Amino acid sequence: MRLVTTDAIVLRSYNLAESDRIVVCLTRSSGLVRAVAKGARRMKSRFGAALEPFTLIKLSFHERENRDLVTMSAAEILKSHFSLSSNLDTAEVLAYMGELVTEFAPPHETDERLFRMLTACVEALAEQSGSERALTRYFEIWLLRLAGLFPDFRACASCGVTVDPKASVAVDVELRLFCGKCAPVDANAFSPQVIEIVRATHQLSPGNFAAQHTLSERQYAELGDLTHRLITRAIERRPRTLVASTR
Repeated sequence: MRLVTTDAIVLRSYNLAESDRIVVCLTRSSGLVRAVAKGARRMKSRFGAALEPFTLIKLSFHERENRDLVTMSAAEILKSHFSLSSNLDTAEVLAYMGELVTEFAPPHETDERLFRMLTACVEALAEQSGSERALTRYFEIWLLRLAGLFPDFRACASCGVTVDPKASVAVDVELRLFCGKCAPVDANAFSPQVIEIVRATHQLSPGNFAAQHTLSERQYAELGDLTHRLITRAIERRPRTLVASTR
């Protein structure tokens, strides 16, 4: 049995037996972890508020070889985000992020870039009121980029010409990017403003992106059409929290 101590962000938890809970966390050094928190449902649990969703903690757990579940031994709060749950829109966005991370992150495989991206998005949500739309799309695009699933928006898939930032582009059913001249008849067009937003997600932190970009309903929907198709294709279903998070 090996003891592991790492930073982690709590995604969700659910009851196990009479007094325990299973806690799903994205960790910095061990990827996605499902941990049994024994006695967590008792009145005087040693874990206290550390198991609340999207709390950043210092997690210690024991793991055994060939066992998916680990045993949580300690959880120290590094930063709490209790106030976020009081805002319905923010809480729904967080639930959506948590579901997607659980789907995309392989268990026990280190992905520090994903950990840092998720942590930064949660921080930005906490610091910038009204940023839910911008950060939802930012998160989706980066999650897909880290998984190697986001289209290359730099050049036309047909002629190879670098796409003019001020020109409209289109994406076909196979999610390939085309310039205006090469676009198939049935491809979905994207405005230059939306392409600029996509490129900005590649260059800016979540906080800076949310501060500089307020997405209109049309831009939000236009980007969502692309990201949701990619996400649904990747996990072979629509996310359960998708409708609630995009009202």
